[in-house]
Amino acid sequence: MKMMNKEYLIKAQNLLEVEYAKNKRVEAERREEILKKIPEYQRLEEELAQTTSDVVAVVIQGGENRTERLNEIKNRNLAIQSKMTEILEKNGYDADYLKPIYYCTICGDKGAVNGEWCDCVKRAAVKIAANDINSGALCTFEDFDLSLYSDTFIPQHGFSPRDIMKRNLDYCRKFAENFNGNGIGIFMIGATGLGKTHLSLSIANELIKKGLSVVYNSVPELVRMLSSEQFNKVEGDSMQIINDCDLLILDDFGAEHSSDYSESLVYQLLNTRMSKNKPIIVNTNLDENDIKARYRDRIWSRLFCMKILLFEGADNRLKVKRNQW
Repeated sequence: MKMMNKEYLIKAQNLLEVEYAKNKRVEAERREEILKKIPEYQRLEEELAQTTSDVVAVVIQGGENRTERLNEIKNRNLAIQSKMTEILEKNGYDADYLKPIYYCTICGDKGAVNGEWCDCVKRAAVKIAANDINSGALCTFEDFDLSLYSDTFIPQHGFSPRDIMKRNLDYCRKFAENFNGNGIGIFMIGATGLGKTHLSLSIANELIKKGLSVVYNSVPELVRMLSSEQFNKVEGDSMQIINDCDLLILDDFGAEHSSDYSESLVYQLLNTRMSKNKPIIVNTNLDENDIKARYRDRIWSRLFCMKILLFEGADNRLKVKRNQW
């Protein structure tokens, strides 16, 4: 991941500092609990600290038997540590109960490794930046109402719209449950109001709960945003955030203004992530023939190599409105 906007990195570092302070409070509370319940533990801590002083004294003094004395101190140190662990476990505590707690064990919550931002800060920065790009409220799988779809059997499909949508719902649930950050993703095709956005944002909701970064927005809005940044109308690094996030959701594909520039941007969005094996979800109201007529094969060929979910039924948003009248 290349360097991103410093503003997001600083915000991520601030979040890391909050986690660090929280963990230090927990460590202090645990130690206070142990010393209150097991007074002998503090005596052992003091004995352990004394071994460090003894090592320093031996090194300064030197002498022919220095190695022998250092080995004796080392053995005493290990024996004290073993006794401390034994006392913790005897009183029902885990052996690691008093060890330091880290949000990130790689950098020890310092935020940097060898003078470079740690990956934990970079990942957090992507999540923060993604939230600035995202639009609309998230949805849940539980709110996806299958009763809005007809259960009338369609001979050419071999299923009813409700059956088809039940399969789509189940696939999206499993996609979210098994998500590992790899793969090409899902291409959702169907008329407006059939639940494509709902299921996409339900997936986003589940992944965000897991602490993953998700960018979700309409293609027209992303094209506008990227265009403004590319031609220096506004500052930003949205393209990098889009490329680096765990999941990209492109809503309303095909609703963007048709031009060589917009098609070039769409191709870049698809191709960059696919070359990295990073998943995408694309939603469109266009059918297969419309897509192939509008876009060159370098785009539609990439779309149709994804998992295709067809959405069937009548516009559910109209059904919901009628029920509210």
